[in-house]
Amino acid sequence: MKVTLNKEWPYQLLFLIAVAFSYINNYEISLSVWLIILAITIKRYYSKSIIVLCSFFALIVFLGLLRSFYYDYNLYDIIRDFSYFIKPIVGLLIGYQCFRSKENNFFNTVIYTALIIAVIHLLILANAFLVYRIRYVFEIRDHGGFFSDFETFALLILIFHKKFQLNFSLKKRFILTSIIGFSLCLYLARTNMIQFVIVFCGMLGLFQLNKLKLIILTIIFIIGSISYKIIYDMNPSRSATGFENFLYKIKNAPKEIYDPYVVNDNSPRFHDNFRSYETKITIQQVKGKDNWGLWLGKGLGATVNYGVSIWTNDGYQVRHSPILHNGFTTIFLKTGIIGLIIYISSIVYLATMKRKSSSNYLNNMKLLLNSSGIFLFISSLVFLGLYLKLDNKSLFIGGLIAYYELISKNKNLI
Repeated sequence: MKVTLNKEWPYQLLFLIAVAFSYINNYEISLSVWLIILAITIKRYYSKSIIVLCSFFALIVFLGLLRSFYYDYNLYDIIRDFSYFIKPIVGLLIGYQCFRSKENNFFNTVIYTALIIAVIHLLILANAFLVYRIRYVFEIRDHGGFFSDFETFALLILIFHKKFQLNFSLKKRFILTSIIGFSLCLYLARTNMIQFVIVFCGMLGLFQLNKLKLIILTIIFIIGSISYKIIYDMNPSRSATGFENFLYKIKNAPKEIYDPYVVNDNSPRFHDNFRSYETKITIQQVKGKDNWGLWLGKGLGATVNYGVSIWTNDGYQVRHSPILHNGFTTIFLKTGIIGLIIYISSIVYLATMKRKSSSNYLNNMKLLLNSSGIFLFISSLVFLGLYLKLDNKSLFIGGLIAYYELISKNKNLI
């Protein structure tokens, strides 16, 4: 497979580095690298679209900072939260700044970046199989990672290659799809399954509703509901290993989002539905703080008291957590209902961004962009959305916006 470098290769390399470091489970290092890349690639001019999108997140940061002055928080805690809450802005701008030239094809760069990520992922798992003899689902995910939104986007671009004018040969397309697809399957991630379905439906234009598309979406919903009912009736065991354990996680997924009856009793239900417990106690603690807490939150530096020490994926035990699994709950904790309204507005803006064009190429990019916005809502429910420490969707979205605008202004490139 021959890969030709062009004069924009430094931006491609910087984009690759930004994506690669998002997979490293050390937020301080990954954010530092992102900030360096942001400074290197900074531009003089930015479009209205990217400014408006970033402004939503900037408003949330401003509101959180303002509220932090009303409480006696440790300066370190405020700075820590500030670093978490600027991440979407940094990611969007890096992606936007890396794709401002016609020489840097966004879709090619995404695919080859995903290929490198996939190869590294497969090598890590191969080493784990040979050295540690891993064979269970939790071991595969513990060594290889829990999800890969970026590879999911790349796989979808390959599937819809004609819509994005990718002139890969059948052989090259097969190799790329096989490697990235196999790597993606080994994450065994429910979130990526949902992402795939949502963006796939979006690329078919099913969210641009008419009578036929509404019927198709209804059929898909019915099939999904029946499939879930079958899995539920199979009653996969919580203590099972392998694929049955994966089915158990699918069965339990709705309760993970919100289970109003979960309590801190160290039971299997508590551990399985811990995200629900987070949401429940966050609402209770924010409401009980002061009269304005419900509307404006508790500010940057605020934490939720679990009432018990919990192990994190970073290998630490925490009792007071500044960041929760649910993105909406995290924003509610820091900035209240007003912050939630701002965040939901950013999702709606992304899901409806750009007008329909006479160019099919631009319309297909719009479908991908809007579908990403729809998925962001689901992602925020389970994995913090753009605020996740391991997130790279902001890089993808920022780059896609920039490339759309580049093609829109230079239609001779189509």
